[in-house]
Amino acid sequence: MANLRDIKRRIKSVRNTSQITKAMQMVASAKMRRAQELALHGRAYISALANVLQHLNATIEQGGASLMQMRESGKPLVVVISTDKGLCGALNANLLREIISKAPQDADFMCIGSKLSSTLQRLGRNVRFTFSVSDSMSDVELKPIYESIFRGFKEATYNRVIVAYQRFINVMVQRPHLRELLPITAEDLREIAAMDDIEDTQTDNFLLEPTPKKLLDSILPLYASNALSQLILEGKASEQSARMVAMKSATENAKNLIGELTLDYNKARQTQITNELLEITTATRAME
Repeated sequence: MANLRDIKRRIKSVRNTSQITKAMQMVASAKMRRAQELALHGRAYISALANVLQHLNATIEQGGASLMQMRESGKPLVVVISTDKGLCGALNANLLREIISKAPQDADFMCIGSKLSSTLQRLGRNVRFTFSVSDSMSDVELKPIYESIFRGFKEATYNRVIVAYQRFINVMVQRPHLRELLPITAEDLREIAAMDDIEDTQTDNFLLEPTPKKLLDSILPLYASNALSQLILEGKASEQSARMVAMKSATENAKNLIGELTLDYNKARQTQITNELLEITTATRAME
């Protein structure tokens, strides 16, 4: 009887777990649709902005703007866009593997999302900053991140800024990727501009005021901050997609386990009934 009670208790526990994972799957699904929409729309904006910038840059000497200048002193800064919560499969583990294999050993690290911060510290990496960004991505949350990056680059504390993030491909596929954010190069602008089907804008007949260099100096920080926001959106879309798939898999596994436990319960119950019938039959014959 105790065995039956244990199986029944386990069935109840697994059923409760499946209800939780099902609810988390539905929440992640709703968040994923919103994050996916923002990420895909943001790509078109960044591509169009890069298209404008590469035309401005073509009119001046390359590297004249402060965010385009190569730094000889300083060290690299790696901005890691991970998650604040778990239950999203191997998303963070895959990103960590990419960082370990490709990120510079002497780099400082800025973690957006706390999941990989402690892991990188245990691996001996110098984690200088850790930030958390909610799904709403308010300006209050993003402003200190932008200021820390731009100040460090302009003061030559950092000679490069590399972003490690999960690029959203589709609901089932997210790929870890390292992308150089600063310094901005003409090659980067051409590559980003080609990511979306933006009609090429001819600027030969445009009258630019103020000068193209001043315009470049004012627009480049806007481009860099929006490019980082876009990569955070890519990470959010990847996180919610991975969590939805993981919770769906957990729910299906729970249902399969409930079926197996129910079968075990029925077998145990049948065995118990058979034994009771045998005892009754044996006792009846003994009394004859």
